[in-house]
Amino acid sequence: MSSKFDDDDINDDELLAACNDDITTKKTDLIVPIVEISSFGFPFEPYQIQVDFMRSLCSTLQQSKHGIFESPTGTMTNQISSKFDDDDINDDELLAACNDDITTKKPALTVPIVEISSFGFPFEPYQIQVDFMRSLYSTLQQSKHGIFESPTGTGKSLSIICGSLRWLFDEIQSWKDEYEELSKPIESKNDSSSDDWLKRIMKRKEEEVIREKRRDELKVKIDLEDQYANASKNTLAASIKKTKRDFDAKYRQLFNSELLQNSDNDSPTSKDQFKIDNDDELSDEELLIKDTDTKTLFDDMDSPTKTDKTGLRDKKVHIQKIFYCTRTHSQISQFIGEIQKTKFVDQLRLVALGSRQNLCINESVLKLKSITLINEKCLDLQKQKKEKKTTKGKRQKTACGCAFLQQDRVECLSNDILSDVQDIEDVVKLGRELNTCPYYATRAAIAAAHLVVLPYQTLMHKSTREACGIEMRDNIVIIDEAHNLPDAICSMHSNDITGNQLIDSYGQLSRYHEKYKARLTAKNLLSIKQLLDVQLNLIKTLCSQENLPVVYDSEKWSNLVISSNSTEKSTTFDLIDYLCDAGIHVNLFQLIDYIKTNELTKKLHGFMSKYPVTKNELSDEKKTTESALQKLLQKQTQKQLPANTLDEEQLNKESTEYRISNSFAIFAQFLQALTNPRDDGKVIVTTKETLGQCSIRFFALRTSSFFNEIVNEARSVIVAGGTMRPISEFIDHLFLACGQPEEKILQLSSNHIVPSENVLAVALPSGPKNIEFEFTAANRSNTAMMDELGRVLISLCSTIPDGLVVFFCSYDHLQKTYAYFEKTFVLNKIVAKKKIFMEPKRTSDVDNILTNYTKSIKNGTGGLLFSIVGGKMSEGINFSDELARCVCVVGMPYPNIGSAEMIEKMRYLDSMKLKSTTTGDNTGRAYYENTCWKAINQSIGRAIRHRGDYACLLLIDKRYSKTNIPSKLPHWLANSFYQMNNFIQISNSIQQFFTRRSNNQTSL
Repeated sequence: MSSKFDDDDINDDELLAACNDDITTKKTDLIVPIVEISSFGFPFEPYQIQVDFMRSLCSTLQQSKHGIFESPTGTMTNQISSKFDDDDINDDELLAACNDDITTKKPALTVPIVEISSFGFPFEPYQIQVDFMRSLYSTLQQSKHGIFESPTGTGKSLSIICGSLRWLFDEIQSWKDEYEELSKPIESKNDSSSDDWLKRIMKRKEEEVIREKRRDELKVKIDLEDQYANASKNTLAASIKKTKRDFDAKYRQLFNSELLQNSDNDSPTSKDQFKIDNDDELSDEELLIKDTDTKTLFDDMDSPTKTDKTGLRDKKVHIQKIFYCTRTHSQISQFIGEIQKTKFVDQLRLVALGSRQNLCINESVLKLKSITLINEKCLDLQKQKKEKKTTKGKRQKTACGCAFLQQDRVECLSNDILSDVQDIEDVVKLGRELNTCPYYATRAAIAAAHLVVLPYQTLMHKSTREACGIEMRDNIVIIDEAHNLPDAICSMHSNDITGNQLIDSYGQLSRYHEKYKARLTAKNLLSIKQLLDVQLNLIKTLCSQENLPVVYDSEKWSNLVISSNSTEKSTTFDLIDYLCDAGIHVNLFQLIDYIKTNELTKKLHGFMSKYPVTKNELSDEKKTTESALQKLLQKQTQKQLPANTLDEEQLNKESTEYRISNSFAIFAQFLQALTNPRDDGKVIVTTKETLGQCSIRFFALRTSSFFNEIVNEARSVIVAGGTMRPISEFIDHLFLACGQPEEKILQLSSNHIVPSENVLAVALPSGPKNIEFEFTAANRSNTAMMDELGRVLISLCSTIPDGLVVFFCSYDHLQKTYAYFEKTFVLNKIVAKKKIFMEPKRTSDVDNILTNYTKSIKNGTGGLLFSIVGGKMSEGINFSDELARCVCVVGMPYPNIGSAEMIEKMRYLDSMKLKSTTTGDNTGRAYYENTCWKAINQSIGRAIRHRGDYACLLLIDKRYSKTNIPSKLPHWLANSFYQMNNFIQISNSIQQFFTRRSNNQTSL
């Protein structure tokens, strides 16, 4: 008998009609069990059609059948849909729904409110410090990124330390707590009534596998933390090391005295000994480029994942850590000093990184002036085998050419570094005591450290990160003093070279090629020829090819006239277009690799040291016939010259030698810059009067290209500073451009801790004779304005006690004003009231100037310090209390809007704004304004350093009287800023301010 479902007898319409009348779309008869309505968990009283729908759906799933359901719009299908709907839930929720006893859905991350006392703040924190620490802790806990603004003097560094380290140690403790919890057996409930026992068993088995895997991961972390903690705190090892250190110190003392006696006797043995140490002058064989590569003991530290052939260095597993980086060495020292005030100092493992210039203790390496040459010299000393003559005249093989680089001692020193919180100076001192290299010891300590303190350059340059063995994955990156971070990143990756440097580097390589071409292989000759062609083509982009003399002559090429007038002209090129126009079609990556692999920079430096060239180069015959007597007379003549003349000549000589010896290293760095992607920057060619004065610059524009790896690999990136406005600049260029979602970026902007009555900020548009100030680039030589400025400063010196710091927009402006004040006797009138100091050009002189300035104020003489906005004293220097009772900013430090760099930057930002999703004003014009105001705000922030501090801030220029100026200043300064037009009124306000403060101090 044929059924009604026989396809031969009925059509589709009849088939559908044969289905149940209540559920018209079901193709099979369903046995619907009676399920209690309440068990469905419907959020309110369901309609009958909803009850039928749920019962039918439940039955279909129970019988493992398929179904087609139709429900009119408005009958709340979404509410009726069961928790087995794959579109709404994931697999974990589906499995959890099978058995309510086993819950696998992870709860939402909740950030606990951390007790203030647990932060370990060294004294009672202010509320803004508590908010800062809690916000930082929350950001790290949620694996988000943060932009933190806290005014200078509000304890920002301490807040960063306590907030981040509290999170880190809580995270370590959470591993142990979670491991303990996972080690407990799973509690199971007996539920014999359930029909899903098989699913429950499978689910439990799966959960056990997940728990075991997580438990193993935690055990590795915990064991590693314990291992590193024991290594740095092992008292037995520490005592052994101390004994060994004392013995080494005594041995060196005896050995040095013996060498001194030998040198007095002028014995052949002592001469040989010292000749071995002085290996600066290399033999021709050592200067030759060979096809075989030599490996260094530490593999150049470029591949931390490798193990060297001698087995002396294995890769260490890194624990989770915090990388804290800031701009200068002095700021690193200040930060470590703040850590030493906290309770974390006893359990913290910290290492501070620095360059070889800061950490090397090998004098033969340190005496080299160029950082590139220092690096290459260090690496050259790491050759695996080196012959050394013993005192008995025999030769023996040593593991490394550097006596300070022995693996067991490096490991020992790295443990010593981690055993206590130490600054770079402390590490160098310890390295000298142990006769061990601090540079490699600090790098060996990175894996075990909780906190790594390092300068910007080390973190931002990918090659430097890799060379140091720095791993970003799942670690925390905190960048302090980040107000100029986008510009700083671009500046680090920009590179330029002058015409003189190109000419010198071409001359070096040409002479080397001519000297050894008969002894070099065809492969090496080809590579050197390609390098020479690249150098020559770059030189020809600066001048017309027909004007360049065919025969190389350094002086003629350098003095070749390019332009009849002295004004410079800049032309901007696309990177690829520039290389094509220059005729550079070789593989630059291969040439860079050739330079590094064959240590060409070091070999050329050695070649120039062995065969030097001077401007007045003598012939070979004259050199050989020059008598010893003539040399002696020349030395005696030099001794009779005045000391200042000798110093000037020596300085010029050193400068010339440095330029010549370092020119190829600069060329190699510039070549590296030319390998950047074309969208990352532009090439700017600047022509001047002569070829030697011209320059080529790769100007980096795209910040995200160089920051992308850091922000995408790290768990959290925190940028912090005293003046972070506009914050949209950081969001757009550091995070969104690197692919980070906007909801993952948190912001915090704190007020100042100082009361508003402790600050008086005034705009000064004119002086005592009502002459208006407008220190634009065109007006800075205006004598009437300089006279008026002199009268203002004389008046301020009479009114303001202790220290007065005056910031100028440029060093040129300061020099012109200082010379004019000297000519018009303004300085004499100031000196009668306060001693005058000026910011030095050389960084090495800054500490001396600051020390003398402080002494002058402390002994009651007072002091006036002339400084530069954006200079050495506008960042990282604390003029607290009496060191700066007044800070003046003369003019507005706008950058040169007509420069090629500024034009390209503004054009690039305008194009980026079209793609931006934020509401912030990040156009080129806004960038131009913000660059000026960031510099101003950094300078005026030097004065207020703590809650009880007070100071007057004077902005000297009529442009500060505009109505929009208060919005440009830090928000905490808004209630203390006044715009007055009358100098007498301003002078009276300043006098009343200090009188009031003096009375308050007396009453206290």
